[in-house]
Amino acid sequence: MKKLSLFLFAFFFVFSLFSQEFEDYFVNKTLRINYLHIGNYNTNHIQLDNFYYGGTWNGTIHSLIEPNRYGDMLFEVFDAENKELIFSRSYSCLYNEYSTTERAETETGSFEECILMPYPKKKVEFTFTSYDRKKVGTLIGSGTFDPEVDKPIPFTKEYKTINLHLSKNSPQHALDILFVPDGYTKKEKKKLRQDMKRFSGYILECSPFKEVKDNISIRAIEGFSEESGITDPLKNIYKKTLINSSYNVIDVDRYLMCLNVWKMHEIADDAPYDLIVIVANSPKYGGGGIYNFYCTVNNEGRVSDYVIVHELGHLLGGLADEYYTSEVSVRDYYPVGIEPIEPNLTTLTDFESKWADMLDPSTPIPTPDNEKYQNVLGVFEGGGYVAEGVYRPWRDCTMKEAKYNNFCPVCTKAILKAIDYYTK
Repeated sequence: MKKLSLFLFAFFFVFSLFSQEFEDYFVNKTLRINYLHIGNYNTNHIQLDNFYYGGTWNGTIHSLIEPNRYGDMLFEVFDAENKELIFSRSYSCLYNEYSTTERAETETGSFEECILMPYPKKKVEFTFTSYDRKKVGTLIGSGTFDPEVDKPIPFTKEYKTINLHLSKNSPQHALDILFVPDGYTKKEKKKLRQDMKRFSGYILECSPFKEVKDNISIRAIEGFSEESGITDPLKNIYKKTLINSSYNVIDVDRYLMCLNVWKMHEIADDAPYDLIVIVANSPKYGGGGIYNFYCTVNNEGRVSDYVIVHELGHLLGGLADEYYTSEVSVRDYYPVGIEPIEPNLTTLTDFESKWADMLDPSTPIPTPDNEKYQNVLGVFEGGGYVAEGVYRPWRDCTMKEAKYNNFCPVCTKAILKAIDYYTK
């Protein structure tokens, strides 16, 4: 497999700043590429499944090249004739978390994934690059799409959309959040609608979302499952649900994720969306969030308000977990001597690229983790699942503690920057 340096990525990014306008390369429709991500701890590759198209392109039309690479995957689209980079998307995926677990040392995993892009006017080439925790990129897949030759499958509208909060801006100039329910039966229609409204409120009443709520639209899919509840393998509970969400994904009981990502996006195609949030009908605490992928939350938890905004921190802002005492299955996630890609963690390897310019000059580095520095921006040791060698900016931010409406200045800045990307 071909190794790609970060220098090459930077070159393509700078070059892309001179790319043409949206209308030069795309029409106002969406192309979805379904694929399998297959491999283990040592190697992985992309197996393309199919192309789908329909609707309108609801993402930004002014920032076709994503400005941040917070994800461990990079999707790039090039004009087939002149090789110009015309679209890119950085994201993370469940597969790359799986690849760091013990399980990946003895078995090969296969995960559904998909990527959305504007529909091209003419033939394009695309690549998938996977970055390891040391930021080394490997080309793991590539392909072409020619609208004159390829015959994508059209989107089919099957589900009703519930409007919960609408921006005055068009979907191309708003952050569009879409709730997809799982584990609700038709008899629970009223509960589904109440839960969607409640979770919409949790987002819009939390800073910094509430300060920019006029730039945010929240909708929900009204979709029902055959059985009520969510699969919980450790309790030998298996449910037939809309998108097959499950606890104990990659061997962490509270990790609640979707096992039918293709179906999830097929359902989501019925509404405008930039981000998908799965609301799972279960009283058991659980959730998960992956940058530019999707996030989940259980509907009846006592801290469900905290969970949804915490997971949105991952999904939207590319933020890392700042806790280091809870059970996780990933290993060596932040190698010594490597600056984390996420904006809210540092190993002090390249702290100047993080929040150094936001610190009061009198604040010591590292910052003592005591009451004197409560609600003070600092550099506190402990974060990213380890107690030593990784540092966070706040003592008890929402990305660390189960505290609702408590994002620190660094996380707030990252979230607002991400919202601005969608609303230009």
